[in-house]
Amino acid sequence: MKAKYLGLELKSPVIVSSSPYTAKMEHIERCVSNGAGAVVLKSIFEEQIYREAASLDRMEGYGDAGEYLERYLGDAYKGEFLELTRRAATTGVPVVASINCVGAGEAWIEYAQSMEQAGASALELNIFLLPTDRHADAVQLEQGYAEIVRKVAGAVKVPVSVKLPMRLTNVLSVCDALLARGARGVVLFNRFFEPDIDIEKMSFVSGDPFSEAGELRNVLRSTALCAHVLPQLDIAVSTGVHDGEAAVKALLCGASAVQVCSAIHKSGYEVIGEISRFIDDWAARHGFDSLEAFRGRMDYGSAEGDHYQRVQYMKYFPHGVE
Repeated sequence: MKAKYLGLELKSPVIVSSSPYTAKMEHIERCVSNGAGAVVLKSIFEEQIYREAASLDRMEGYGDAGEYLERYLGDAYKGEFLELTRRAATTGVPVVASINCVGAGEAWIEYAQSMEQAGASALELNIFLLPTDRHADAVQLEQGYAEIVRKVAGAVKVPVSVKLPMRLTNVLSVCDALLARGARGVVLFNRFFEPDIDIEKMSFVSGDPFSEAGELRNVLRSTALCAHVLPQLDIAVSTGVHDGEAAVKALLCGASAVQVCSAIHKSGYEVIGEISRFIDDWAARHGFDSLEAFRGRMDYGSAEGDHYQRVQYMKYFPHGVE
């Protein structure tokens, strides 16, 4: 079933999210051959350049060469991503370049322009401004997101989307600000690296990077709200989509597309086509001949929108437990 996301025509609403499955050409080709409507390339991380440069700068014999190393490593690192973008653009599906914006500088604007020139159909900005300053209020942090989008959207002609963190005070306000600064879409939500602790070694270890199917319910309400209040923004649901039923739920709430990663990890590349076929079969069973015929039927403005307003568990336990 065809879809439209960020103004791009997709043969399927199933997109492979930025992940190891979009980091190499052979993996991208497998995604495409299994029916992906688009691919979001593995993110280019500005902080990785900085850390590598800082680590080499501390080594004996390099001297005070941090700035040179940043530039050298940055060019080499960026070159790999540009080559991947060029090659991926020949697969016949839209290619979305992903940029992880962390620095105070404007290197990511240069990355965005370079990826556009390399053939990216759109950009996805992966932004998370960690609130570590107790004097910075939510408005200041959210303005930081909007300012990054303003600069990038003003520097490129391809559509720009933003992958948002789940922990926002008012996702509608943030999305409205991003729309005003030139964003065409948002991805709900980013799945960050969550550190865990080995209590015996008293050291940090990696938490599970993959989502669970049950996490979808954390996204549906925000999707339904944003789709109704800000219909100008295209929404991609990126957390908890493990099967076709989850994809249909996201689309009914108003999403234009879904992004998958953990589903591929657990079920293989074939799950991409399985999700697409489920959407087609479900739509046919219910008499819908296009995605737009049912997309958003259960958003915040639906007849039962009061379900999205109920936030307490008394809905389930009105009389207590006997």
